[in-house]
Amino acid sequence: MFDLLVKDAFVVSLGKKLNVGVKDGKIAYLGEEEKPAKEVLRAEGKLLFPSFANMHTHLPMTLLRGLGADLPLMDWLQKVIWKLEGEFVSPEFVRDGTIIALAEGIRSGTTLFMDMYFFEEVVGEVAKEVGVRVGLGFGILDFPTKVAKTPEEYIKRAKEFVKAFKGEELVFPVLCPHAPYTCGPSTLRKVYEIAREEDVYIHTHLAETQEEVERIKETYGNTPVMHLERLGILDQRWLCAHVVWTTEEEREILKEREVKVLHCPESNLKLASGIAPIWDYVKRGIHVCLGTDGPASNDNLNMHEEMSLMAKLQKGASLDAKAMNAQTALMIATENGFRAVGIKGGKIEEGYDADFILVNADAPHWQPLYEPISQWVYSANAEDIDTVVCKGKILMEKRELKTIDQERVKFLAQKWREKILGFMTGRGAGGGASASGAEGRGFKSPRPDV
Repeated sequence: MFDLLVKDAFVVSLGKKLNVGVKDGKIAYLGEEEKPAKEVLRAEGKLLFPSFANMHTHLPMTLLRGLGADLPLMDWLQKVIWKLEGEFVSPEFVRDGTIIALAEGIRSGTTLFMDMYFFEEVVGEVAKEVGVRVGLGFGILDFPTKVAKTPEEYIKRAKEFVKAFKGEELVFPVLCPHAPYTCGPSTLRKVYEIAREEDVYIHTHLAETQEEVERIKETYGNTPVMHLERLGILDQRWLCAHVVWTTEEEREILKEREVKVLHCPESNLKLASGIAPIWDYVKRGIHVCLGTDGPASNDNLNMHEEMSLMAKLQKGASLDAKAMNAQTALMIATENGFRAVGIKGGKIEEGYDADFILVNADAPHWQPLYEPISQWVYSANAEDIDTVVCKGKILMEKRELKTIDQERVKFLAQKWREKILGFMTGRGAGGGASASGAEGRGFKSPRPDV
């Protein structure tokens, strides 16, 4: 008997209506015969696709969404984000922000997240409660934060973190040196040593902006990718976000070292970081995945939107309508993410993990329906997602979240909005806004009526 039977789903990759049997979290049956199961999900002809893998994000930053808009990366970080994080980041902040983020991510069809933030053990707790997969990225920097004060303390805590989360079913530990401009060579080498000893992945920001490239050149005499290459630490463990600015030589090194590129087109556009040459990477055989970046720089976690933009952007940037076809875009947004971290998922095939979505194609913007894959990529939107399943567990059905209270999501968001606006505008516990208080903290109110 199966744990779950999805009845009468149109399995797009196979081009026909089938029943899908799930056993022990894996797809165990694809066929026309109806089989007995403990739970039956009636798809009623809805399209069945693999779920998304959001391979680069900072989940708790939902609580900072919309702040510091229209600033370039370093201004956004230094003038807004790092100030607010210094004031507010705590286990409570991380827990509440993660709940909001996972609600948003599930509603847009994502079951695997690669996160990078502080207090990631709290992110892990939330992920297990909700029932989604998360690569828990232990953030490492060379300057003090609420997590650690020195590089040595970060490394010590990172080792403990990895040992605490290895072997979990839904979550797994990842080392996250923030970037080559916030982690020196000694820190990067130590991170790499731990990654090799413990057999874990390394998730970092790399070559995101021209400013970063120039800074690394001035400091180390090399471009960012070459800097890591000369340190002798680049290999298949590295998951590198952005990778917008690279030379011909660097691209060949990324391929040879089997580095994974985590593409974040919307964030790169919004922060004016540039357009990564993803189609060139794909043609070279570089493993490309897709991510949204954090919900404070994107400003959402909508992987469908990210997938559609990626494909169109590469066509426009390369002046080639054949660049980044719909099938390739879908694979990058799904299977490539799972494969990048050694999970047999992101594909509708027997033996693969049961991570998939059901999509309602009845709306006018789907009609007439000729090519489900291309119309999923170019015509549809995340609101068309009806059901989300992660490792055989139903997380959303008929647009209703099964493991998160949506009213609580609204409550948490409002609670933190009041706290953060109070800090930004200098309001006391019961007082009104203080212009001098806001100026003293270097903030302006995000709304004219506050």
